[in-house]
Amino acid sequence: MKNITVSGLLKKYKTRPQKKLGQNFLTDVNLMNKLIDALELYPDEDVLEIGAGLGVFSQRIARHALGVLAIEKDKRLLKIAQDTFEDQTNLKFIEGDFLEFNLPHLLEKLRLPIKVIGNVPYYISSQILFKLLDHSHLFDFAVLTLQKEVAQRLVGKPGTKDYGILTILVNSQATCETLFDIEAGSFFPPPEVTSTAVKITFAKVPLFNIRNFPFFKKLVKQAFSQRRKTIQNSLKILIKNNKIDPWAACKIDPQVRPEQIPIESYVALANFLSPLI
Repeated sequence: MKNITVSGLLKKYKTRPQKKLGQNFLTDVNLMNKLIDALELYPDEDVLEIGAGLGVFSQRIARHALGVLAIEKDKRLLKIAQDTFEDQTNLKFIEGDFLEFNLPHLLEKLRLPIKVIGNVPYYISSQILFKLLDHSHLFDFAVLTLQKEVAQRLVGKPGTKDYGILTILVNSQATCETLFDIEAGSFFPPPEVTSTAVKITFAKVPLFNIRNFPFFKKLVKQAFSQRRKTIQNSLKILIKNNKIDPWAACKIDPQVRPEQIPIESYVALANFLSPLI
């Protein structure tokens, strides 16, 4: 197949990216190859791509996989991708919003576990992460391009400004690592921020014994809703104005701030409180 580029397709079809959809197309072929390498693909594996765009990256992924299912919300781009790469039989483009799909139904014909890749719109990156986690049994791991600030939060350590709700909720169910930064000039149009490629490996067995995950999630969000207060004050409503005293049992100093508490202590706290509330 001749060398097909993002700029060439945009010019040919007289179209432009839509800012409101967070469209920034990766144009650097070397970085595309690095992202594909990070997928560690075998020829018998299927890939789900979130945000296919014009399909330039999609068709490169398909050279290494059994099949690629590429989701694209923008009808204009979808039609261009379908027309341009119609001869690539192991590449299927599908129109829709990833957040609205019934994933078990969508992926029922693919070979599990599926690997995920995507240059995801930054304004919905957290929602995409949580949807993947909600269906983690379908996936092996994901290689995603995220805003650097979000990537740093995924790997944040207790006691740092990056450590927070996203860190705890994701890392209670998966392991995260940053791979490499991607400068704005590697995209068209260039975003206003630096991006980072991250690898998120979904746990096959539970990383923590969380007995009531909805309550665990509620507790973490409540703790960080008043980040500068002590954990005791942040959770004042949940512990019924200090009528419940979980601190000694959970080995937590009630005077520390929420960002100083490791994930395992939040798990212990949630497990202690959930039967009492």
